[in-house]
Amino acid sequence: MTTDILRTVRRRFTVAGLLLPAAIVAASVLLQVVLLPRVPAVVATHWSWDGVADGFSPAWTVPLATTLLGLGLPVLLFATCIGALRRGDHGSTFRVLGGVALGVAVLVASLGATTIALQTGSTDASQSALPTLLIPALLGAATLAGIGGWGFQPHVPWRPTPSAVVPTVPITPGERVVWMQRAVLARSGRILLLSTVALTALTVVALLTTGSAVATWIGVAATAVLALSVLANTRFHVRVDPDGLLVTSALGWPRVHVPLAEVASAEVVQVAPMAEFGGWGLRWGPDGRFGVVLRAGEGLLVRRRDGRSVTVTVDDAATAAGLLCAYAALTPGAARD
Repeated sequence: MTTDILRTVRRRFTVAGLLLPAAIVAASVLLQVVLLPRVPAVVATHWSWDGVADGFSPAWTVPLATTLLGLGLPVLLFATCIGALRRGDHGSTFRVLGGVALGVAVLVASLGATTIALQTGSTDASQSALPTLLIPALLGAATLAGIGGWGFQPHVPWRPTPSAVVPTVPITPGERVVWMQRAVLARSGRILLLSTVALTALTVVALLTTGSAVATWIGVAATAVLALSVLANTRFHVRVDPDGLLVTSALGWPRVHVPLAEVASAEVVQVAPMAEFGGWGLRWGPDGRFGVVLRAGEGLLVRRRDGRSVTVTVDDAATAAGLLCAYAALTPGAARD
């Protein structure tokens, strides 16, 4: 992969995922601030299915929410991806996330601007009506923007690095050797997951101001689930023994087990979380691979006899791979790669 191509990938992602979203949100907020003196102090921010206003907030919260939500996700995605891009990572994940950032910015910015514009010159927010086709039109515009952001970025498929040599671990029949290691989520992964929880919590706060009880409880439940997911994906214990590979969260769940009889091969690989799996934690890659991905760098790749695979980012992966291969060679019915 040439330096010029990687530089183009970074620049196009920066434009689609950060600069354009920032410009769109800034334009929307500027328009809202200009119109604020001409709208009621309390404006409608939620409408029922028939277009009747049923949720209200102080007018100043609309440009604030546009800024926090419209810029929050693009900035978060950019901060998460730019380090990997600078290391030379690339692939479809970055194109998708750049498109998502642009689509979200367009959606939030247009929602904020139309919310204020619809009530400009009004003295009673409760009398404002939502046009029937407005929301579908804004969703369509956001979708088209996301597709455009995706297409603006070059198509540079990810090329996995070759597997490292697996050392030979001498094991005699009947001998029991156990390898154990701890895998901890990298700081960048913690920042991403915690920021996701924070953005969801912010959404709940915004919903609280609309008076929509159902939407608020959905937001509360989503925040709780995300928080529990962060805790469950922060630290794992990895074990290789005569029973195979066992990866267990520090909370006891989730738990991944590959019985020795299912092991076809074990390899040492270099893992790029965003490029290969789209992030950190328990992940499924675009090609169906499953991974416990907690950081970039060295990892253990275990291929099952049915074609599936499990990737675990963990230190001393070479010893774990060698031990699995040695046990598989001694196990009746197991593959001997």
